[in-house]
Parts: sequence; structure tokens; C-alpha cells
Amino acid sequence: MIVTDKNKITQVCEPCESIEEGEKIGTQLLEELSDKGIGLAANQIGINKRVCIINVKEPVVLINPEIIEKSEDKFAFVEGCLSFPNESVKTMRYKWVKVKADNHKQTLYFSIWKDDSEEGYDKDKYLKMAYETACVQHEIDHLDGKTMYDRQLVLSPWKRGNLKISRNTKVLIKKDDDTKTIKYKKFEHMEEDGWSLVEV
Repeated sequence: MIVTDKNKITQVCEPCESIEEGEKIGTQLLEELSDKGIGLAANQIGINKRVCIINVKEPVVLINPEIIEKSEDKFAFVEGCLSFPNESVKTMRYKWVKVKADNHKQTLYFSIWKDDSEEGYDKDKYLKMAYETACVQHEIDHLDGKTMYDRQLVLSPWKRGNLKISRNTKVLIKKDDDTKTIKYKKFEHMEEDGWSLVEV
């Protein structure tokens, strides 16, 4: 059963003492994930150990994983989470990460970019690579006691000069792909519905 209590998934997980212990947890995670999603961390099923799985191109179990290197650039990505059903949030994730894990001899490389040896652009493959790259960061975050909300993209309002906002100041607001220009006094009531201030 998936844990949906935020307090239980915001604690840092303890390392596994052996690969065998991690493999048993990995098997449980794969069984629980089934066709529900593309990734799962041990604390999401009530086990406080550093094990997670991702299953985008193929199932990958990570025991005591750690991101050891990451890109400077990030990309925006809309994420969901089994612990927050029917919720999604736009996050910022690194375009590539290198991950070491006790059950993999070599460092694993996850990237949104295609291999230089491949030719052409395959949209489906690009999407899978983006999903996998975001997913591995999402799951390792869980093991560190973080959720997708800790990585949420928050737009800071851009202000024209030293303009002071009054209730009648026109502002640009955004929700998902929608934008509107309205008076600030109307925005005060729309903020609760997920609208954010982009420009004043």
C-alpha cells in the first residue's frame, strides 16, 4: 500500500546494510509499482531504507543510490507522485545526473539528450529519456526526505521599474498554459485556485 502521509515520507532513509536486503525491498517495490507509475521509493511503502526503482525504459533497482554529479542546466518538467494522488507540479530538474548505487558496478548516467552516436530525432525516445532523468531524481529525493514540492518551479513576478501595486494595477497571471491580464484586486481571489502572478 502506498504511503500518502507526508510526515512519513519526509524523513531521511537509512542505508541498507547489504545488497541482499536491498534486493528484497526492490522486489517489493516492483510488485507494488506494477502498472501504477514509473517510479517508487521504499519509504513510499513504509520501509525506511535507501532503495528505489524506476521503470521507464526498463526496471532499474537502485540500492543506496547517490547523485554524484549533475549538470548545471535544468529543465522544467510536470511531475506526479503516487503519494500525492491526482496532484501534479511543475518542477526544475537537472538535464543529466550521474548516480552510483551499491548494486551497480558502474556509475549510471541519466540524461535528456540522445547518445551522440545515434542519428535523427525520435520524440518517443526523447520523452522516455526525459521521464527517466526526472524520475531518478524524484525517487532519490524521496530517500532524502524531499518531495516534488521541494523542487517546484515558482515564478517570481517581474516588475516594471519601481511600480507600486495598487488594487487597480493591471497584472499578468498564469495557470498552467493559461494567461490573463486582470486587475490585482481580482487576482487576490484567484490565487487560491492555482493562479500565479507573472508580471506587474
